[in-house]
Amino acid sequence: MFGVRTNAFIKTLSHPNGVYIINMRSASSNCIFFGNKRLDPSQNVVIVGGGYGGIKVAKELKGKGNYTLVDPKDAFHHNMASLRAAVVPGFSNKTFIPYRPAFGEHFVQGTVKDINVEKKTVTLSNGEEIVYTDLVLATGSLGPFPGKCDHSTGCCFKLAQLYEDFALEVKEAKHIVLVGGGAVGVEMSGEIAGDYPDKKVTIIHNNNIIVSSVLEQSARDLIMDKLRAKNVNVLFGEKVTNLADLPLNKVVSEGIRVKTSKGNELIVDMVVPCFGSSTNDSAYAKALGGSMNEKGQLKVNQYLQVEGHNRIFAIGDCNDFKVTKLALEAQQQGAKTFENLIHLGKDESLEPYKSNTVRMVVPIGRDGGVCQNGTTVMGDYLARIIKAKDVFVKIMWKEMGQSVPKN
Repeated sequence: MFGVRTNAFIKTLSHPNGVYIINMRSASSNCIFFGNKRLDPSQNVVIVGGGYGGIKVAKELKGKGNYTLVDPKDAFHHNMASLRAAVVPGFSNKTFIPYRPAFGEHFVQGTVKDINVEKKTVTLSNGEEIVYTDLVLATGSLGPFPGKCDHSTGCCFKLAQLYEDFALEVKEAKHIVLVGGGAVGVEMSGEIAGDYPDKKVTIIHNNNIIVSSVLEQSARDLIMDKLRAKNVNVLFGEKVTNLADLPLNKVVSEGIRVKTSKGNELIVDMVVPCFGSSTNDSAYAKALGGSMNEKGQLKVNQYLQVEGHNRIFAIGDCNDFKVTKLALEAQQQGAKTFENLIHLGKDESLEPYKSNTVRMVVPIGRDGGVCQNGTTVMGDYLARIIKAKDVFVKIMWKEMGQSVPKN
């Protein structure tokens, strides 16, 4: 018989300035003292998705009440560093940070198959039900490898090995085509050209705007200057017409014939998909279909509450809040959601979420790139210091309370 997770294992003792929480799950009860910024003892928060937004909520809730973080993987995937892991052998283990040391018994590895909004339960694929008072959906988005990885694999060692295998393919290749000139394609080209300057790298991009239209024209011009300096060729306004027939992410020594919508043909030995992502709505599509838009994103209000459900929040890529979908944005939404969970427990007014100015860093190899803060555009030095040097690896391991492993 499958268990049901509830608040039954948590007891509270009152205190003039806060609450003692006694954890009854462990063999020896641990008393932890909290100040006023904490959940109400009646609250049980369930967070579905352990990406940048989900772990931000979980981290803020540590020591402040009862919560459960659910994710199909056993480790947080530091996705911002995935493209370096795809090129540098031995780097991939730095991009998967285990959940258990960070969140202990508050982490449950599993895939959410159903949500019952009337009963306020989340059902996992193994049949286990988790009861919630407040639900945070942070399911993120899906996309092709290596920019994204298949989370259903579950085991971080297996996922890391996929990147190690891919890095060996890159090492072997002589001419690589990257399909897509967004942030993933541009960063990937920089990683390859930076480490392997003798390789030929071509980006085939189906529109005329490199990376994103939210960037200033001067930022996009600077990106193109840096790509040219690394001998990366960009074909604008062309679509690969035979993509469905091509072998992806592996070297074919006899050559791969890539055809484009403008009639061009390229003979290459490796093709890597770097195009757009789609919303990961599998956990909530059935239960909250009426609150979704055509992209599968959940419609939210200014407090990031899902339309028609004031105790369900959606953050990051899975909501329709009008912002550029970036990791930093998901983290900021997670921080605001934590604050509003506290307010809900105290029956206080919620705080609206307000997105900050556009902040984007586009590394083009380890030696630099382009960054934009608001409308201010900066080059190599700041791009290298902020992101390009170690792609936030040290910061994220520190956020998860762990040390970066050595190669």
